[in-house]
Amino acid sequence: METEIYYFSGTGNSLHVARELKKRIPNTTLIPIVSALKSEKTTSFADIVGIVFPIHAHTFPWVIEQFLRKSNLRGASYLFALSTRECADKVFSDMNKILKKQGIELNASFMVNTPENFIPVFPVPTKEEINHLEEELQNHLNTIQNKISNKIPHHRDTGILISVFANTILRISTFLFQKTGYFGLQKAYYANEKCVGCGTCEKVCLSNKIKIINDKPVWNRDIPCMYCFACISYCPQNAIQAKRMRTSKKGRYHHPQITAKDISNQKSYPLGDSISIKH
Repeated sequence: METEIYYFSGTGNSLHVARELKKRIPNTTLIPIVSALKSEKTTSFADIVGIVFPIHAHTFPWVIEQFLRKSNLRGASYLFALSTRECADKVFSDMNKILKKQGIELNASFMVNTPENFIPVFPVPTKEEINHLEEELQNHLNTIQNKISNKIPHHRDTGILISVFANTILRISTFLFQKTGYFGLQKAYYANEKCVGCGTCEKVCLSNKIKIINDKPVWNRDIPCMYCFACISYCPQNAIQAKRMRTSKKGRYHHPQITAKDISNQKSYPLGDSISIKH
């Protein structure tokens, strides 16, 4: 029985979770969604297919939506999605709206909590908080692995009254984030005087938006940002900032077990123009 896990990860949380699932589930292949999107279409022949992703503006990243629309996952007998932050049920119901156009839907949806990485808004987690979340994660993944390996359906139900109220608020919030480009964040990045032109930001930028010109990073405004925060999180000098976000006074976070090379490797997974993955 073959398993494929497609993942998208900017600061390493989702890649770490995908790797931990791979350790627990035999015959599992990890495939970066950033590379998959370079192909015209992704067709999977795996028996079990999973999608691991972070939460952006209370929903799945736009990269995930593109992947779902360009993929043929009908061959899977068990399809699951896993978010690496707690989220509303609407996240998975919105994914199902896209999948139903293929005549399929999620057999299971899971949520785990990993360290907060939205640096412009939230404080950087402490080492104690990171260790506590990791301990909880390992226990949670053991339960999730059992459900996946045995193809057990799983969906959380928060109750219709709670869902209607919460989903309405979250949909408005998500709309505002997306409509305003995360309130101008896409155009707010810059490098301060600490920058040494090392090129790390260019390498980890999953959208290929950053280029080093005259030893300084330049963000191409014509390329949409994936809001992965890899550039600001992996800069070894903490030189990359976001205007009006006071990031110069904040720390930085990326998963301690995931390197900048691990992040940049998502762009160079060896796939062809049209992926038909058959083991």
